Amino acid sequence: MQTERRLERHSGLPAEVSSLVGRGPQIAAVLDGVRTARVVALTGPGGCGKTRLALRVATLAAGTFEDGARLVELASLTESALVPASVAEALGVSERDAANPMAGVVRALADRELLIVLDNCEHVLGSVGQVVVMLAEQCRRVRILTTSRERLDVPGEFVFPVPPLELPEDGSVGAVAASEAGRLFVARARAASPAFTLDAGNAAAIAEVCSRLDGMPLAIELAAARCPALGPVQLAARLEGHPGLLSGGAARPGRHRSLEALVSWSYELLGEDEQRLLARLSVLRGGFDLEMAERVAGGEPLAPRAIAGLLASLADKSLVQVQAGPVVRYSLLETVRQFAGGRLAASGEETPVQVRLLEWALEVARSAEAALPTAERTGWSDRLSADQASIRAALSWALGGQEPEAGRELAARLARWWIATGRYSEAGQFLTTAAGIAAAAAPGIQARVLLGAAWSAYHLGHNRRAAPLAADGVAWARQAREPQLEAWGRNLLAGLAWHAGDADRVVAEIESSRALSGQADPALAARAQVLLANAAFLSGDLAGQDRHGRLAIELARTAAGQEGLALALTAWSLSAISGAGIRPATVAALDEAANLTAAHADRFTETAMRRLRAELFATLGQLDAAATEVGLCWAAGRRGAVRLVEFLGPLAEARLAAARGDTVTVVGALRQAADGGRRVGSVVFVPAALAGLACMAAIAGDEDAAAAAVGEARAALGGRRQAITAAALGYAEGIMAWHRGELADAEYLVREATVQWHRCGNRMGACDGIELLGVLAAARERFTDTARLLAATDPARQPLRYLTPGFTANRGAAAGAISQARHVLGDDRFTQAWEEGQGLTLDDAVAYAARKGGGRKRPATGWASLTPAELEVVRLVGEGLRNDAIARRLFIAPGTVKVHLSHIFAKLGITTRAELAAQAASRNLTAG
Repeated sequence: MQTERRLERHSGLPAEVSSLVGRGPQIAAVLDGVRTARVVALTGPGGCGKTRLALRVATLAAGTFEDGARLVELASLTESALVPASVAEALGVSERDAANPMAGVVRALADRELLIVLDNCEHVLGSVGQVVVMLAEQCRRVRILTTSRERLDVPGEFVFPVPPLELPEDGSVGAVAASEAGRLFVARARAASPAFTLDAGNAAAIAEVCSRLDGMPLAIELAAARCPALGPVQLAARLEGHPGLLSGGAARPGRHRSLEALVSWSYELLGEDEQRLLARLSVLRGGFDLEMAERVAGGEPLAPRAIAGLLASLADKSLVQVQAGPVVRYSLLETVRQFAGGRLAASGEETPVQVRLLEWALEVARSAEAALPTAERTGWSDRLSADQASIRAALSWALGGQEPEAGRELAARLARWWIATGRYSEAGQFLTTAAGIAAAAAPGIQARVLLGAAWSAYHLGHNRRAAPLAADGVAWARQAREPQLEAWGRNLLAGLAWHAGDADRVVAEIESSRALSGQADPALAARAQVLLANAAFLSGDLAGQDRHGRLAIELARTAAGQEGLALALTAWSLSAISGAGIRPATVAALDEAANLTAAHADRFTETAMRRLRAELFATLGQLDAAATEVGLCWAAGRRGAVRLVEFLGPLAEARLAAARGDTVTVVGALRQAADGGRRVGSVVFVPAALAGLACMAAIAGDEDAAAAAVGEARAALGGRRQAITAAALGYAEGIMAWHRGELADAEYLVREATVQWHRCGNRMGACDGIELLGVLAAARERFTDTARLLAATDPARQPLRYLTPGFTANRGAAAGAISQARHVLGDDRFTQAWEEGQGLTLDDAVAYAARKGGGRKRPATGWASLTPAELEVVRLVGEGLRNDAIARRLFIAPGTVKVHLSHIFAKLGITTRAELAAQAASRNLTAG
C-alpha cells in the first residue's frame, strides 16, 4: 500500500520543464501557509509566476501528505460547469454511479490526506469557489492551493499575492547575478544561446531590461529568448522605444499592462507567417501535435508543410512550449493564447479556423468510434484523452450556435467513449444540449445522443430520467438499422431492470436483442451475458448463472483490450461464493480480476470484486485476508465514487462478522446494506440483505426483529422472482416457528426452504437446511433421523469449501442435538445411524429429508393451506382484535402477527381484515 501511495503521489504533478530561479522567501511563506491554512490562494497578474511557484511548493510539500499532491489544470476549460468533472478526472475519481462529480470526489477523499493544486482559476472563479468550499468543509485532511488573478473569497482563505522577482540593485555584474530577475534572464538567455555570458558589457543593459519589465518572470523569459537575434543592449534600446512597456511603478495593473505590451512587442517582431500561425493556434487548448496544427492552422496563405518550421521558430522565441515525448506536443501559455486569440478575432479568420478545428474533431471522433470494437481502440482512446480540451472547445463553439448540427454529430460520435471512460458529467452536459437542437437529425445520430444521455443519467444515479431516454434511443437505433447501437441501448435497459431487481425484464431485454450482439462487438455481447448471469442468479438458477458467466468471460477475452473481462470474471464468481461452492477456478478468476483492475483502474468493477473476495476468504476461514479485502472494497468504492459501495461494503462486513460469530455486527451491517441499496436506487440486493438479517435475528432468538425483517423483505420483493431469497424468508419463519414450539410448521418450512435451495443450486444453503432439519428431528424425537442428517452435513460442506458459518447456519444447536441423539439411541444405534448418514451425498440427504421429514403436506392456497398458528390468528381477527392484542393473546411479537396476516391474505386471495373476519364468521371460526 505504501508503494501504491508513493506512485500516486509522484504521478500527480508534472515534471518541471525548466528550472525555477529564486523565490526562496516566497516558497517558505507559501509552505507555511499550506501547513496552517486549509485554502491558500496565490494571486497576481498573468505571467507573474503563480503556477511555477505553486508547483514547486506542491513538489516540496507532497512528502508531508500521506497521499501526496495532485494538479488540476483549469486553463483549458470553456465552461464553468465542467469544473467539477475536471477536478474528478484529474484526481483519478471516476464518476461512475455518482449523483454528481463532486459528491464522488468528496466520498473518495473523505479519509485521504492530500494537497490539491487548482491552477488558473480566474475564468471559472465562481465554480471553483463552490468546489473549494465543499472540499474544505467535508474533507478535513485535504489542503487546497489555488492560482488566480484574484482571490476566491471563500472562508478561511489565506491569500498570498505573488510579488515580482527581486530586481538588481544596480547595473553591476555582481548585482545582476545576485538578483532573481537577473539570474532568470541569464539562465533563459543561455538556454536560447549557449554561448551567452553575463559580463561588464551587458550587465547594465540586463538590469535595465529587468527593471522595465517590472520583474515579471514571463516577460523576462520572452525578452531573454530574443538574445540570439538581439543582445541585451539592443533589447534595452528596443524597450526604451516601446511606449506600451513604460508602465512605471509596481502596482499590479501596471505590471499586467507591461506583460501584455511585452507579448505584443514579441508578436510584432515575428514574421507575417509566424504571426498568422500563432493567432490560429489560439483555438487549440491544452496541447496539440504537429498533425493537428497542420490541419487546423494550415490553410492559405500558410501551407501545411510550412507549419513544422514555423512552430520550431515560435518555440525558439518562447511563444510556444514544447513537450517532449514519443510524439512531440506543443502548447501555448494561457497569457499568450489569450493575446493570440484577440489577434485572430481581429483578423477576420476566426470562423474558418474554428470550422477547421470542428472538422478535424469530427474526423477524429468518427475514426475513434469506429475503432471502439477493434484492436485499435486503446490508441484512439488515448488520442481523444490527449486532445479532449480542444475537442471541448470545438463542441462549445459549435453547440453555442455557430454549427449546431455538426456539434450534435460530434457529441453523438463521442458518446460511447465518454461513457466507456467514465466522463459522465461531460457527456450529460454536451449530449443534453445536443438533444435540445430543434433541427432534425439522422436516426443514427439521434440514437447516439439519446443513448449517451441515458447512460450518463444512469451512472449519475438518475435512473428515472435514464429509462425514457434509453427507450427512445433504442427506437431511433432500430430506425437507423444499427444493431450494435440498439444492443448498447438494450444493455442499458437490462441494467436498469437489474438494479430494480426485475430478473424477468432483464432477460426480456437481452433476449429481444440477442441477435444484435454477436461477435461484431464482443464487449457488448459480454456485458449482455453478464446481465443474463445476474438475472439467472436473481431467479435462483445458479447453474444458469455459471453458464452465462463462462460465456461472458469467453467473449470478453476476445474483445478489444479485453474490455469487460474483469467484470465478467467477477460476475461468474458470484454463484460459487453465494452457494454453489468454491473451486480452485473461483479463486483463480478473482485473482485475475484483481490483477486486471490493478493494471487498468476500474473502481466500479474493483468494488464488486473486492466484496466477493472478502466473502470468499471469509467462507474459507481466512479471516485476516477477508478483513483486508473489506477495507479494499471500501477504498475502491470511495476513490472511484462508486455509490454501490454503500451496500456492497456492508455486505462484505456482514459475511466476515458471520464467520467470526458476531451476530450483532452481522445484523447491523445487513441493515446498513439494505438502507444503502435503497439510498442509491439499487434495490436488487435489498430483499436478500433483509432475508439474511431475518435468519440471523431468528437464530439469535430476536423474534420481533426477525418478523419485521421478513415483512419488510416481502414488501421489497413486490412479487418479483428471487427464489433463493424467498427460500431464506421461509427458513427464517421456520426458525421462528421452532422457537415458538410449533415444530411441525417449523419442520415443514425449513424442509421447503432446503429443497428450494437445492433446486436452485445453492448447496451451501441446503447444507444449513439439512443441519437444522436434523435439529428439528431431535425436537420431534426422531433421533435416528437426527443422526443421519447431521452426519451428512459436514461431508457435504467440505467439497464446497463452506468452512465458516454464513447467515443461515445454526451450528451450535446441531452440537446439542447430536449429544441428545447419542444419549437416547445409545452408542451402537447412534453409530450405525451416523455411519449411514456419512454415506449420504448432499443430494441423497435432501431426498431423505423430503421423504422422511414426518411433516404434513398442505396445499399452497385455500383454507386447507393455513397452518395452526395462522388459523389461530384468523379466529382472533374474527373476534375483532387488533394486531397488538392478538400478539399479547398468543405471546408473540406484533411483527409476527403481521407476517401471519400477509400469508393468510395471500393464501386466501383476500385483501382486507373485514373480508377475513366475514369469512371466519361464515366458517364458525370463533375463539374458544
